[in-house]
Amino acid sequence: MSDYLLRIEDVNKAFSGVKVLKNVKLDVKAGTVHSLMGENGAGKSTLMKCLFGIYRQDSGKFYLEDKEFNFTDPRHALENGVSMVHQELNQVTQRTVTDNIWLGRYPKKGLFIDEKKMYQDTVELFKRIGVDVDPAAKLEELSVSKRQMIEIAKAVSYDAKVIVLDEPTSSLTENEVDKLFEIIEKLKKQGVGIIYISH
Repeated sequence: MSDYLLRIEDVNKAFSGVKVLKNVKLDVKAGTVHSLMGENGAGKSTLMKCLFGIYRQDSGKFYLEDKEFNFTDPRHALENGVSMVHQELNQVTQRTVTDNIWLGRYPKKGLFIDEKKMYQDTVELFKRIGVDVDPAAKLEELSVSKRQMIEIAKAVSYDAKVIVLDEPTSSLTENEVDKLFEIIEKLKKQGVGIIYISH
């Protein structure tokens, strides 16, 4: 058994004959942060979209905890411990913070949604990673930075082993960046592998 949580081996991807990824390799250990840096068009997001099941690589292999995988779509990735926080937030702004975190997987009590459990689970999740947001607030009332923290919390809520952060600081102030780094540090200590995309 290898020491690596995630291994990416010799991944290639081309669009209309233009090679975007050429024999890419990346190894990620539990509790480490890896930064993917480069100009726009360098292939950073393309590689992560192949990992996350948005694109299919032309060749090459992905291994999670030594098991080879190819996720068929983002939901498949999330259910197997790989989460991605995209630069463009895809949220339901008219709904509450809690609704956005558990959307599509609400806890049930009989035939009904268990609102109390959902709220309590959100409170505990926020405590675990140090997010200071009211779970009952509507998303439209919150700043972009707080909405981004909620997306990170949502990624963690899937018991993610690997979390990809795509340009997470692009809309944050200096204080908010510090807060983001605190959350990353906590996730590291919990054994999560972090891939941080930046140009």
